[in-house]
Amino acid sequence: MAKYKIIPIKCGEFQQHEKSTLTYFYGYGEKIITPIIAYLIRGEGLNILVDTGCSGEEWAKKYHHPIKQTEDMKMLNALANLGLQPDDIDCIVNTHLHWDHCWNNDLFPGKKIYVQKKELEFAENPIPMQYPYYESEQIGMQPPYKKTMDQYEVVDGDVNLYPGIDLVFIPGHTPGFQGVLVDTEGGKYLIASDCIGRFENWEGVGIHKHLPSAIHVDLKECYATYEKIEKICDYILPGHDMKVFEQDEYPPKK
Repeated sequence: MAKYKIIPIKCGEFQQHEKSTLTYFYGYGEKIITPIIAYLIRGEGLNILVDTGCSGEEWAKKYHHPIKQTEDMKMLNALANLGLQPDDIDCIVNTHLHWDHCWNNDLFPGKKIYVQKKELEFAENPIPMQYPYYESEQIGMQPPYKKTMDQYEVVDGDVNLYPGIDLVFIPGHTPGFQGVLVDTEGGKYLIASDCIGRFENWEGVGIHKHLPSAIHVDLKECYATYEKIEKICDYILPGHDMKVFEQDEYPPKK
């Protein structure tokens, strides 16, 4: 059976980020530093990049939220620190097409980028609340995902990508959201990204077994997705939690 390692990559840090945007109605008024996370799957001779991170500081401050981005957090530098160049990446998976997850797709010319059919359809005409997240043409912007339209490998639903690696359809945060389920020596890890933005979304609070993000399209789909996740994985890896970086890789080194 194929076994892989998963390495988190910090692409930037939102500054003074409103926590309750990630923990629906909980933590209101609490300002936190929130990382923007991509993941590298390594093993069996493969290097698979899950999401490509965000813009630089100036753009993020102007159009979204202030971020801190050191030189080591820039995608090509982060990969170089792992001994990799763009040509070493076998393929890319976009969990979804929000600006902070697909901004650097164009740094990997010629590489297949896997995206869900429903995500591409929704990104073309999202609900108004999500216009800024997609940098939509409806508000006069140029969506970053459109820079690499010719590289997309469009999938529909759950798909096996490689032995031990599956694309899993987990809508809610967006209608075409996908996670990546990975076999490791420590069990099955789901790279859940913004479907489960923080560990506490999965751990829940009070009467809530799982706590949705406030950024979602369909709350009912969020709960159905949580039921699906419970059945398929042993561990989750979120999209915006600093605790992820308490380990250099997953499963953790012994």
